[in-house]
Amino acid sequence: MPFTPHSFHNHLFAFDEGSLGMHENLMPCVIVGKQRPVIVSNDTQHIEAEIVCITPGLAHRVAVRRGGADIIYLDGVDLAQSVAPFCPLSSDWRALPAAFEQHDHQSVSEFRAMLDASSGPHDQSVMQIVSRLYDDPFTRLSQMDLAQALNLERSQALRHFKATTGQTFRKFKIWAGIVAATRMAMGGTQIGHAGVEAGFSDAAHLTRTASSVFGTTPTKGLSGLNGMKTMIGTAP
Repeated sequence: MPFTPHSFHNHLFAFDEGSLGMHENLMPCVIVGKQRPVIVSNDTQHIEAEIVCITPGLAHRVAVRRGGADIIYLDGVDLAQSVAPFCPLSSDWRALPAAFEQHDHQSVSEFRAMLDASSGPHDQSVMQIVSRLYDDPFTRLSQMDLAQALNLERSQALRHFKATTGQTFRKFKIWAGIVAATRMAMGGTQIGHAGVEAGFSDAAHLTRTASSVFGTTPTKGLSGLNGMKTMIGTAP
């Protein structure tokens, strides 16, 4: 049986008009305003543009105007250090949401490559762990599980995971869980049950996490979403 490389996922959330409170992305994010520019700001920076790339780990707010926006997360993309925290992108990026609609994996991979500063193939031992987190966040893999899977000492395994994925092991687990919970809730699963199924202790835990990652509560966020799509990337 041929070996199939594991890959990062890409996620598109179609969001209606509205505001997202102060939050920090866990993955690189591209926001495409459908009809009007979006506004991204914090206490020291402000940008208004039709298409914006946002660096993970940076606290910010988002205002989406009439017509809505597509919010795309590109897991595992390593943004160059020269990229501004809030970076306007060219109109070429308007084709990214269409690539999701058309299940065009090649085009999505090309867009990723335009931002990705990493080089060479990803360590497949780490990517196997990433795939397990995507597929079943409820498993609650521990740091020792990671170390044993990578055959490294615990602190070395944690550093290697972050170097490969761009995110800490803990935060990647949170990300995989919150995306899984959102997908289940949009499919009709009750929000609290979706949170527990995705590895959160209870509905309150899910609400706190959603507010810190997306800038909105699950109830308000779901009311503003009119679509969610996830595409598995093409491995290099």
